[in-house]
Amino acid sequence: MGLVLLLASCSTRIESAPPFSIFPNKDYTPEQAWAIADTIPEYRIEFNPGITRDQWWLGTSITNNSDSIQELLFVPNNPHINRILVFEDQSSLPKFELGDFQSFEKRPFIDRDLVIPITLPPASTKKYLILLDKVGETFHIQPELVDFQTFYQMKSDDTLIMGLILGWMCIIFIFSIFFAIELKTWTGAIYGAYVFSISLWLATHWGLTFQYLWPSQVDWVAMARPFFNLLTNILILLLVVKFFPPKTTGKFTAKLIWGILFIQLGLLLAILFPIGILENIDFKVSFLQFTLIVSLLTNILLIFYSYQQWKANVPLAGYYLIGIAFLALFGIVLQLNQKILPMGLPHYLVDFGSAFGLLGETGIITAAFAKRASIFKKEKEQLTIEILEKEKQVADQLIQVQEDERQRLGRDLHDSIGGMLASLFIKTESISDKYPNVPLGEFKQLIEQSIQEARSLSHNLTPHHLEENGLENVLKQQIGLLRQKYPIDFNFYFQINSPINKSLQLILYRISNELLQNIVKHAHAQEALLSIAEQDGKIELIAEDDGKGIDQTSTSQGIGIKNIRERVNYLKGNLTLETNQSGTTITIIIPLHAEL
Repeated sequence: MGLVLLLASCSTRIESAPPFSIFPNKDYTPEQAWAIADTIPEYRIEFNPGITRDQWWLGTSITNNSDSIQELLFVPNNPHINRILVFEDQSSLPKFELGDFQSFEKRPFIDRDLVIPITLPPASTKKYLILLDKVGETFHIQPELVDFQTFYQMKSDDTLIMGLILGWMCIIFIFSIFFAIELKTWTGAIYGAYVFSISLWLATHWGLTFQYLWPSQVDWVAMARPFFNLLTNILILLLVVKFFPPKTTGKFTAKLIWGILFIQLGLLLAILFPIGILENIDFKVSFLQFTLIVSLLTNILLIFYSYQQWKANVPLAGYYLIGIAFLALFGIVLQLNQKILPMGLPHYLVDFGSAFGLLGETGIITAAFAKRASIFKKEKEQLTIEILEKEKQVADQLIQVQEDERQRLGRDLHDSIGGMLASLFIKTESISDKYPNVPLGEFKQLIEQSIQEARSLSHNLTPHHLEENGLENVLKQQIGLLRQKYPIDFNFYFQINSPINKSLQLILYRISNELLQNIVKHAHAQEALLSIAEQDGKIELIAEDDGKGIDQTSTSQGIGIKNIRERVNYLKGNLTLETNQSGTTITIIIPLHAEL
């Protein structure tokens, strides 16, 4: 859309260009300037001397062929002229005085551009002599003479284009902040600062900052454009070397980039803390020319360094190469046109050419950041997967160690303690037979209970027949033993039709057994339920009792609950605990095909 408006406006504005004469000011008085202007034909419609050391007198004649008063506006199309004096019809006193050396509100017509209002009586011709002061700076004018309706239509088009461009830059700035936060890297922040700086440079170039941000800071107006230009160059240089550190190639070029960066930092400080260099015209021109050379070197180094990284197959270097080359093409042409080699480019291209270049550059570089964010996200996901796999390996090893230790303890209980208790029971039987009068019944009963407890512990530690008998039968057997030992009415429900691998069966057994042990040891319950069922690809395990409940204010809910939570988390499941004085319900949901 911007390009369409650009072409359309260029084609229509040529018709409103008033012819004029122009000559350098050699300390002429207005009377002398009037005399000289009368001898020079008015044939120019555009003037671009590049960096000028002179003030310039512009002469033009404006005719009203109508029978009514005509209100017109003379627009030089350069919002950065330091001082303008407007003389009318051989007058030696200026009718208007305006420019950047005066505060914004003193302009005879309030607009970002320097606009001169003109009133023509019916059927009349007026001559105007305008002194233009742009000494020590680039000077380019392509005046237009329009009525108010045409002017406001032109400004509407300009405002639309500037709004689209600055709106785009705001979006890019928001994206850059997002990238800085997402990527957790300084390159995103540097890119955001670059976008912000170049947006301010654009607004300053168009005269918007003088109108809205610093309308009374006349000393700063002349310094703002070179300041933001240098700051933008510094930030883009810093961005490139930080985005593509010279690990394999381009180390010498990177050193040159750092050198140019510090040179521009010195120029920036010279603007911020003036030491009189900009007050002398010759020094000011030299300073501007040197700044131009440094800017050209900046573009060349950026393109060359990006090319080196691209040739070295550095990821995303191609994006920067295309983006920077896109902007550099516009920038070099405009710099040459303004300061070294005038090409007769229309002022509209001078005003908005850099902006269109920036649209392309920021779009491409933002695409590079988006690509990097995508790569970073994938790398982060891959790293997360690797960490989870490592954690799983560690957890598997820990569980295996626990199971090995349980099996060892179970064997020791069964083979050693169980065997010793069995031998002790046989000896007791032998003593009882030999000495029938010795009361050993209670002693024998304690030994039988110890043997039974040892077998129960051994069974809990090593469920030998889990794989052969299945989880349901082993749990039935375990609950049957608990019914014999404790006055609790146990209910058991099991409904799983899908096959369960051995590891998951073992963990479900451990969890179930831990829940059952908690009930018999701590709940003081009269009735309890253990339910294990398959539902929607998940296993739902419910342990419920009518006991005294669990103290939620306690700092610890016991090692048993902690172990259960760890096992459930290992299986990527979740555990819900509901408890009060009337009992406790623990609900565990585990994926049926949990990765083990």
